[in-house]
Amino acid sequence: MSGAEGPLRIAVAGGSIGGLCAGLALRGAGFDVQVYERVAGPMETRGAGIVVQGELIELLRTHGAGTLPTTRCTVRRYLSPEGGEGEVQRAAQDFTSWEAIYRTLTDAFPPDRYHRGATLTDFGNGEGPVQAHIQGHGVVEADVLVAADGAQSPTRRRFLPELTTIYAGYVAWRGTLDEAEAPPDLVRFFDDAFTFSGARSAGHILVYFIPGDGADTAPGKRRLNWVWYVGVREADLPRLLVDRDGRQHHASLPFGGTPASAIRDLRDLARREVHPMLAALVAATPEPFLQTIVDVAPTRTVFGRVCLLGDAAFVVRPHTAGAAAKAARDARILARALKRAGRNVDDGLSGFEEMQIEFGQGLVDYGVALGRRWAA
Repeated sequence: MSGAEGPLRIAVAGGSIGGLCAGLALRGAGFDVQVYERVAGPMETRGAGIVVQGELIELLRTHGAGTLPTTRCTVRRYLSPEGGEGEVQRAAQDFTSWEAIYRTLTDAFPPDRYHRGATLTDFGNGEGPVQAHIQGHGVVEADVLVAADGAQSPTRRRFLPELTTIYAGYVAWRGTLDEAEAPPDLVRFFDDAFTFSGARSAGHILVYFIPGDGADTAPGKRRLNWVWYVGVREADLPRLLVDRDGRQHHASLPFGGTPASAIRDLRDLARREVHPMLAALVAATPEPFLQTIVDVAPTRTVFGRVCLLGDAAFVVRPHTAGAAAKAARDARILARALKRAGRNVDDGLSGFEEMQIEFGQGLVDYGVALGRRWAA
């Protein structure tokens, strides 16, 4: 059935959190949605802790998804790098993980509409429907192509080759430690708290519990998740982004890829720079990994019948705790805009772009302000 006779046909390139949020919201609005994910096997990531935000919860609730596995704390603790028990204030907060969100979204989205090992290799984008070339599926005709292909989005680079990725001047070292493998004194110290501490020189580190393997939230099955923002000169990034096999990376070192020498250096730095319990946590973490902190703020996100969504559009700093919520918000706004526009797809995409850019730029600016305050 052609798009002119039935519901709008929407192809989503990218089946991670952004793509699945789009798939769920657009299908909920009555559209014919197919999601194409380039990874053929199971999608896994270790150590991506996420602070739960209302936009994501609302999307899951609206579209009948199961309950998102979360951990919870009741206080925030602020430590000094010199030591001590720190200062505590009441502040409840929920946390989750990339794995928990991904599992909840995939369980809610029809498996016959989620295609693995399906890479978007090219597309024609003239008047009317998009001709999307998808590995293993041939040419797929869609009324809208949603590019949810991540922070390194090939689609964004194709349309905006001159768009500058701005390095923030610091990186995030990240790590997770299974609760069952953590020293009991670390578990007791960090339990029921969202813990923050500055470092002696600059930057800061934060810690909280997240769901463990299989999104398990039971005590003893959780993970300690930490993020440490450390200043690094841009000229030093290429050296830092070489993995243990000698491969050069562009923006991050994946879990399991950090050289042993870099891990030793990080542990030595922790002993000099941060609270002793935080240094002990870093020392106990077997596989820390690295993410460079950048800002990406496009002035356009819609190109004909192709739109960017989630991290494929704006890349915001982790301090905002907003990336997953932003993807959910993008998805909900896109679904509402297209539904209101009916057959006037171009008007719907235009309205979506206006709202997305206003919010995305504001979130980028907020992240920059937080970075100046906490991480510089």
